[in-house]
Formats: sequence, C-alpha cells, structure tokens
Amino acid sequence: MFGKIAAFELRYQFKNPVFWVVTTVFFLLTFGAATSENVRIGDGGNILANSPAALAETTIILSIFFMFVTTAFVANVIVRDDDSGFGPMVRSTRVSKFDYLIGRFTGAFAISAIAFLTVPFAVWLGSYMPWVDPETVGPNVLSHYLYAYFLLALPAVFLTSCLFFAVATITRSMMYSYVAVVLFLVLYLAFSAATEFDPDLLLFSAYAEPFGGAAYEYVTRYWTAAESNSMMAPFDGVLLANRLIWLAVSLAALAFAYSRFSFAERGSSKRKLVKQQKKAALLAKEKPALVETLPPANPAGSTWARLFTRTRFEMVQVFKSPAFFIIMFIGLIFSVVGLLFNTVPYGTPAYPRTFYVIGMLEGGFTIFPMIIAIFYGGELVWRDRDRKMHEIVDSTSLPNWAYMVPKTIAVVGVLLAALLLSMVAGLLVQLGKGYTDFELDKYLKWYLLPGTVEMVTLGILSVFVQALSPNKYIGWGIMVLYMVATITFNIIGWNHPLYLFNRGIPVPLSDMNGDMVGGTGAWWLRLYWGAFAAILALLAHLVWRRGTETSLIPRIKQLPRRLISPAGGLLAIFVAVTAASGVYIFNNTNIINEYAAPDDTDKLLAEYEKKFLKYETIKQPSFTDIKLNIDIYPADKKMNVSGSADIVNDTGAPVKELHIRFQDPEIDVKSMTVPAAKLAMDDQEFKYQIYRLDTPMAVGETRSIAFKASRHTRGFRARGNDVRLIENGTFLNNS
Repeated sequence: MFGKIAAFELRYQFKNPVFWVVTTVFFLLTFGAATSENVRIGDGGNILANSPAALAETTIILSIFFMFVTTAFVANVIVRDDDSGFGPMVRSTRVSKFDYLIGRFTGAFAISAIAFLTVPFAVWLGSYMPWVDPETVGPNVLSHYLYAYFLLALPAVFLTSCLFFAVATITRSMMYSYVAVVLFLVLYLAFSAATEFDPDLLLFSAYAEPFGGAAYEYVTRYWTAAESNSMMAPFDGVLLANRLIWLAVSLAALAFAYSRFSFAERGSSKRKLVKQQKKAALLAKEKPALVETLPPANPAGSTWARLFTRTRFEMVQVFKSPAFFIIMFIGLIFSVVGLLFNTVPYGTPAYPRTFYVIGMLEGGFTIFPMIIAIFYGGELVWRDRDRKMHEIVDSTSLPNWAYMVPKTIAVVGVLLAALLLSMVAGLLVQLGKGYTDFELDKYLKWYLLPGTVEMVTLGILSVFVQALSPNKYIGWGIMVLYMVATITFNIIGWNHPLYLFNRGIPVPLSDMNGDMVGGTGAWWLRLYWGAFAAILALLAHLVWRRGTETSLIPRIKQLPRRLISPAGGLLAIFVAVTAASGVYIFNNTNIINEYAAPDDTDKLLAEYEKKFLKYETIKQPSFTDIKLNIDIYPADKKMNVSGSADIVNDTGAPVKELHIRFQDPEIDVKSMTVPAAKLAMDDQEFKYQIYRLDTPMAVGETRSIAFKASRHTRGFRARGNDVRLIENGTFLNNS
C-alpha cells in the first residue's frame, strides 16, 4: 500500500500546474545564468560557467529558494484532503498511518527532487549553446553533476521538505506553512550576515549552516581558479559532518510530523460545522420576501453585468491559487537579492537613488512576467475545458469577447501584481540602505506606467497564442519558444524593436534629465506594440473556440464573415495605427539615424583596423595650440564648431603627409583647410583624411590647420541614444 500511495501522489503532483511552473522558472533562471552575462547566480570572474565551483554554488543558492517549491508540494499533502472534502472518507479506510502519511510525503519529495533536476540540466544544455563564448565553459564531467545534485541539492530539498511538512502537520494550513518559510529564510539570511565576515565563526558556520554552502566554502576558501574549475571539494571532514547533522535534523522533523499527525478530525472543522448549522437554522426561520413585479429587461446591461461577474470570477481563481503566491514569493526574493548585489557597481556601493533602482529592476525583473503570462494564459483559456464545463459555458448567449476579455484581464492583473511587487522590492532595498526619499511619482511615471503597457501587451499575446493552439501544452510550448527566441535573438544581435515583439528602446534615466533621452521613442514603440497587441486581441475574439470544435481551420474559414462587424472596423483602425507608427519609428531609427546591431559595431571596428592598421607606425606632428568656437543649441540638440590647430613637426624627420581623423561618429565635417596641401584620400565612413603636403614639413616647423564641423541629434535611435548633446546637461569632450 505504501508504494501505491507514493506512486499516486507522484502522479497527482505531475499533473499539478505548480510542478510545471516551478520547473520552467528554475530551468530558465539557471539557463540564463549559464548562457548570458545579464543573468548571474553567484560569482563570476575566472570561474567557468559549468565548472565544479559554479555547479556547487548555483545548486546551493537555488536550493535555498527552492524551499518555496518543496513547501507547495509537501504541505499540500496535509491540507488537500480537508480542503477537497475527502478527508472523512480517507480517515474511514483501513490504510495505516505510516502508509498514508509517509507514502504521500515520499511522493511529494520525489516530485520536488525531479523538479530540481532542471537546474543541472539547464547548466549542461547551456554549455552547448552556439552563442556562448567557448572560453567561458569547460568540459562537462558527469561526476561533477552527480556530486552537486546528490550530495548538495537532494539533502537540502529533503531538509526543507521535512521541516515544512512538520509545520503543515501542526498548523494544517498552507498560509502558515508559507509564513514559516519566510521566517526561516529571514533567520537564515540574518545568520549568514552575522557569521560571514567573522573569522572566529567560520568553522561554526560551516557546521551550522543548513544548506552546506558555508561548509563547501570553508573547504575551498583558498582554492585557485584552476582548482575550482577542475574538481569538487572532498566529501569528508567538515562538509560530510554538515550533511550528516542536517540529515539527522531532517529525519527528526519527519518523525515529529509523524508523531503529531492524527486521522481524527480537526477541532476547527467541527467548530466550522456547528457555525454553519446555526447559520442554516437562522436562515430557515426567515421568510422570503415576495416579489410583486419583475424589473424591466435590459439585455445590454445584463451583458456588461455578466462580463463584470466573469472578470471577477477569473481574477479570484487566479489570485487564490497556490502558484500565484509561489511565483510572487520567488519573484520578490529574487528581486531583492538581485538589487542588493547589483547596487555595488565596480566594487563601490551606489547611492540607491530611485532612477538607479528602476534601471536595475528593468534589467533584472524580466523573466518572471514572461513565466506568469505563459502559465496563466494556458490555465485561464483552457480551464473550462480541463474541467469539462466548456459545453455548458459556451452555450450561453455571451459574445466571444465576453469570454476572452475577462481571461486577458486576469492574466494582466497577475502581471501588474508582479510589477507592483518588484517596485516594493525596490523600496525595501532603498529602505534597507538607509534611503528614505521614496519618489513614488518617479516610480509611477518611469516604471509603473510604461510597465503596465508592456504587461498588457504580453498578457494579450499569451491569450492569443492559447486561443489558436489546439491544446494548452502546445500553447505553452510556443510561448516558451518565443521566450527562448527573444533571449537568443537579443544575444546574437537580432534585436531591432520593430520586429522583436514588445521590444522597447533603452531609456537611461537620471534625476537631471528624467526620461528625456530615448523616452519619446520608447513611447512610440509602446504605441506600436500596443496597437499590434490590440490586433491580436481582436483576432483572438474572432476565432475564439466555442463548443466541441477545437480545430483552427474551420474558425479561420469563418473569419471573413466575422470581419463584417464592429470588430472588423476596429481591426482596420489598429492595423492603420500599427502601420503608421511603424513607418514613423523606422524613419527615425533607420533613415534619420543609422541602425547598427552590436555585431555591426564589431565588424566596423574590424574593417577600420584592416584599412588603416598599415598607417600605425607613421609619425605625425603634435598639436601645440587649439582654438575652438563652439555654438550649442540645447533645445535643438545641435552644435556648430569652428576652430584652428597649430601643429609642430617633432618627429625628427620631414613629414610628407598629414593623417587627420574625427573620432566622434556623430560629427559632420563641413570643411577642412590644410594650407599648401592636396587631399589624397577622403574616407567618409571612418572620417579619415590624408593630405599630401606640397612641401614636406621640416623638423621643428610649425603650421596651422582649420576646420568646421557640426553635431546634430535628430529623432531617436533603436539603441544607444545620444547622451552627450541633450537639452539639459550637454557633455562634449575633445573627441
């Protein structure tokens, strides 16, 4: 019976959406850390991404945050029967306490262990990605992966499973179980902070730290980078003792949970039953009021009322789900930790001004909204069919949009909750660093409003994909491919905002200039992608799945007929807005300004070296005096400059040619005057000119050259908007 119960629990948890959410979250986090410089878990430096040290550190750090996941699985074992109403029936069977309790715990722990397998798998897979620099990865050694998983990860997962299984057994409450998780995490972080920098406490911390990180660090603290890249710490001494100590604690917690568990009904349930009986008796005494006349029919009003009711229903289902709280907890913790680590650029703590914290949030809190949109888009669109209620629901008189809009609003609601939570993380980090000037207006203008538009766009995409997909899992797969493609395209340089969905223009924020640099272009992109998302929403409405038909082709065949409607008119309007805004953006990013991907910049530098490296050793005169007349027009983002420069031949030999180059690519050279010389070469691409002197400059001779140039920033760019010549705070140098 024990094996059957454990197998049942394992099968049940495999079908649990929480399992698929957390495996996706932890896979993508680890995959991003292994393949991108923008995502970091632990230290970098000379340590290879798949080295033993990186595997150990990644495993230990993620196992700490994985306790939110293990709690979701093991606490659910205790409270599920009572919440579903099957508790009394289970208690009436002849199954033994050991088989029932330990069997279900074993199944829940097994699913946790399986979910954590995505971490080493993501490191292994990431090491083979074509865009990863080969110098940052080493050979994949199976024993290193097995060490990290079985000796570091599994004991940590087992510990948190036992601890919070005991908490759930005592409290019979998911909420109190999560409160215990948060409390445990706070105590752990406080313990780590108190012992990390005290040499006298290093050995004590190595024994007492529950996840093995301090013990592993104690053993390897004097290792070189070569040793960290080639071997795991010996599993003996302090490290072995640490694992054995906490294995004993785990078993003790499990034994305590077993001793406290009882098949008897909880007292709170009896009190609740008595309360319900009293309430029913009170209602039975009341006489129903007689209705003399019915209210007049109001079909339009009833449609809106039912729309409101469905929206409220969808959002309640979302915000009450365990997956929502798990994602929010993980998102909050990772945001806080990410902000704490990222506010120390170049080894110097940065003052946590609001504009700086917002920049960190925009760079770090990106993966969670995608995961939320993917998961809830599938859950909400397919929930009625998963529960075999779709034929009843679809037979009502509500139009398609009354089904599609509430589900979209619910997805967007979760995304906005995540956005607000990330802002809370920013405020907490500011407060923790002693910064109390909470500029909520800047959070609203620079973070929440732009983020809201982007969250709405992302939510609509998720619902649209699920509306066209033949089943939920294919829809999830398409969205995951979209997410991976977005990361991949961005890494390899295919990141023009006009074709990378929901891509914006980077806006460097500052207290001096606000969002002046690039802000206008960013809002044009939000209009473009917002209008495109509206097109997707209208198409989802027009091809919405009703009844038993799941095939897409019959719905597409009905699309021309359905376009002859107000929805078709709206679709035409949004197509026009998308096209017009797209043309305007393209004109700014590709016509007025030149678009260059990161790889194009590298190719340009390489081409420059190929062309002009041959002149590297040519000796040239030196400047002795420069006079400049600069006119700056800040409102127009324009500068005109005219000047002269005196040069002296201090090379020790006659000079026959002058090589002149303007380094700033934004400079437009109007004229260059070199007396008694002829222009031998004029490379407009690199602004490189060669003048052949009529009479070579003698040693010690002085001559003068004159020039005129201008610099004018027009429109906006797709990336790298000019921060030197702006309306407030122009900064120009000698280049």
